Amino acid sequence: MLRRMLLPFLLMVIALSAAVVAQETAKPMPPDPGRAIGINRPQRMRLRRRLMRFGVLFGPQNRLGLTNEQREQQRSIVRSHLVATKSQREQLFQLREKRLEGTFTPEDQERAKVLRQEIRNSMAGIRQEMLNVLTPEQRSQLDALRLERKQRRQEMMKRREELRKRPVN
Repeated sequence: MLRRMLLPFLLMVIALSAAVVAQETAKPMPPDPGRAIGINRPQRMRLRRRLMRFGVLFGPQNRLGLTNEQREQQRSIVRSHLVATKSQREQLFQLREKRLEGTFTPEDQERAKVLRQEIRNSMAGIRQEMLNVLTPEQRSQLDALRLERKQRRQEMMKRREELRKRPVN
């Protein structure tokens, strides 16, 4: 009798355990700088990729041991620059729409170049302001991380070059 009851009891315990595990809450996502100023999702994703490419978001800064105050200062820096460049980004988006419609003029092309350069300058300003938030030892640690990344990139380029030179069998 006990053996007959054991199997259904174990199955019920496993099912309840699975239900409890499935109901665990997910970790909250880090705050998205674009959401604070009302950018739609596709534009936010493009912006995140651009910020990551410039090393503004994520990157080596996770390993620097930033304090919460430093992180908040960096978030406010990004937000202020996003607000400052919102009109340039909107104009650039409108010029992109014109190009896709086929009504893109040489003047529009020049305007797009100017807008892109203004946005690049803003990104450089973000990087500089974020460096000012770091302590001297965090800056030296960041320099070491950048040097390490540069060396890894050079090694990878060498390996790729060696693979290209190899004869194909």
